[in-house]
Amino acid sequence: MSTALADAIERARPRSDLGRSPFAGLRRRHARTVDVVAQSVAATAPAGVLLVHPAAAYARSGSFAFLDIAITITLVVGVALVIGMFARRIASTGSLYTFAARGLGPHAGLVAGAALGIGYLAVAVNTLASGSARIASLLSGGEAPPWLVMVFVVGFGAVIAIVVARGLRISTRILFVLEAIAVLTVLALSIAALSLTRWDVALLVPRAADFSLDAIITGVAFALIGFVGFESGAALGPETRRPFAAVPRAIMVSVGATGVVMLVGTAAQLSIVADRPGAASLSAVTGLSRLTDLIVAISFLACALAMTNAATRLAFAMSREGLLPSAFGRVSRRGVPAAAGMMLAAAVTAVPVAALAWGGSRHDVRVVTSPASILGFVLAYALVCAAAPVFLRRIGELTVRGALLCVVPLGGLLCILGFYVAATVRDNLSGLLWATGILAAVVAAGSVRIARHPGVGERIGVHDWPTDADCLDGPARS
Repeated sequence: MSTALADAIERARPRSDLGRSPFAGLRRRHARTVDVVAQSVAATAPAGVLLVHPAAAYARSGSFAFLDIAITITLVVGVALVIGMFARRIASTGSLYTFAARGLGPHAGLVAGAALGIGYLAVAVNTLASGSARIASLLSGGEAPPWLVMVFVVGFGAVIAIVVARGLRISTRILFVLEAIAVLTVLALSIAALSLTRWDVALLVPRAADFSLDAIITGVAFALIGFVGFESGAALGPETRRPFAAVPRAIMVSVGATGVVMLVGTAAQLSIVADRPGAASLSAVTGLSRLTDLIVAISFLACALAMTNAATRLAFAMSREGLLPSAFGRVSRRGVPAAAGMMLAAAVTAVPVAALAWGGSRHDVRVVTSPASILGFVLAYALVCAAAPVFLRRIGELTVRGALLCVVPLGGLLCILGFYVAATVRDNLSGLLWATGILAAVVAAGSVRIARHPGVGERIGVHDWPTDADCLDGPARS
């Protein structure tokens, strides 16, 4: 039987009636599941986030910090399941932008795409600046001068541009190696810290005295920073072999891996706080502060590369639909949107360089990038959760279980968004106004484009489909 099947395939001929994919020119079906996992895990930067955030989470939520992480993981798993509903049926470099458009229409898709793009670029700016500053400080032996930080920002920004332009697999393999080294080192440090503190995990159990609904929800919003970007692997769908199987699986693997790292690392951080209140970090207990700073820098720089990679794919989809200039939709001879990658890498590099050149600091950049990233990602996730049941009903596949899987995370995301906005109005109103202003301006520009060019609105939400090269017709007839 196998021989007969092989003979039939050998005698078959390619079809010639399926037309061109909207993503024609992009190198299709060459990436593997490991590439999607590397992209998603690197975008979350679990090693870097873990070494920076848990102590701050404890300051916000007290003994509920570990519970905040557990709740966040549950919420992210719910969002990942919703994304999987689309990813098993649609492959597009636009990822959540395309998914929202297919369910709720072009205008909702535009909002999701703008929010997602701002989130990607805000995180890329923040992590590039932070990673470069840490490397500069390590080499200078103290607080690095602004000019040295700018040199490293420009240098690493150029490396990101080159890697993105060279191709998908080279960028994802670099991401895999860098983040694997960082994660394994952080896990080793966490186990060492737990051993040194005699596995004192008393603070993992919430204490009634620390209870505050506002603190818990704000803590979950803060913990969500450690997971944003996990969905970015969906942007590699058209470039991935068997995307309808590989992408949903890779996203769930990424969430699981990031969740394990965050739980173990947070447990270690809280054990340090419980055993040695004056030493609130892994580096303080292990005495490896320089190694810790290096790991954070590596993880953040890998994150900047991953976020730029994802933003490049999103811009490519929007360009092919007519929302962005055609330059973002061009591909190089390698089948890569190289021009888009280089332009976005240049933009990501220019922001921190400009801030430092004008006498500002990384904090001045974070004032805007922090609310922009959280608002962008949470809004995009919420729109996808709202779009999923509409999309499933339209194709006749909506079930009660599917509707519940969409509604529960949607409710959680809206709750987090409301509490986060209220907290940011109180603590960082100017940053919130800048972030919402940028989002509103991008959406307004896109809406004008849709209104003036009706064909653009009809094309929003396009996705990949099989081409002649993907299919075989019956045996050729003589």
